[in-house]
Amino acid sequence: MERLLEILNITDWASAGIQLIGYAALILALVAYQMKTQKRIVLIQLLSCTLFTIHFALLDDAFTGALLNLIAAVRCIVFANKDKKWGKSNWWIVFFSIVSVAAVAFTWTGMLDILPMLGMILTSIAWGIEKAWLVRLISLPSSPLWIIYNLSKGSMAGAFTEVFVMISIISAMIRLDLPKKKKG
Repeated sequence: MERLLEILNITDWASAGIQLIGYAALILALVAYQMKTQKRIVLIQLLSCTLFTIHFALLDDAFTGALLNLIAAVRCIVFANKDKKWGKSNWWIVFFSIVSVAAVAFTWTGMLDILPMLGMILTSIAWGIEKAWLVRLISLPSSPLWIIYNLSKGSMAGAFTEVFVMISIISAMIRLDLPKKKKG
């Protein structure tokens, strides 16, 4: 049991609470990519990003992850409103990409901070797209970048999330996207 707690980065009640917040975010992230529309994917991700913001803020030396997840939560609000005039602009992709770079410059702790920033830029591009299959395809490479960052910061919940997100995206591609390709 002690080895399992060590693997999960749970050393006391505080660390258990921090990881629990991350695992709640994990569940939401998994559910998100199973949605059939871009808007639903993004709204569920909003909840996940909010919990991950709290999770990373409570971890030692993970302010880049916290700030990038806060930016991602705001990004979710914008991209969930792509049906409105103010949310349609592709300039949002550029804006969130620039803000992600600025956030990393502000919270810089080392080269590893570049990885989640690149992941944020990929998902900014993906979520700016209307087609759910393309959202999944472009989002997929973000996960390996975040896995490395999560492991380096002690976010086992974050690392597990990205593994499961990759599995979820791939299963949704098989379940939802491949049948459409075969028909058309």
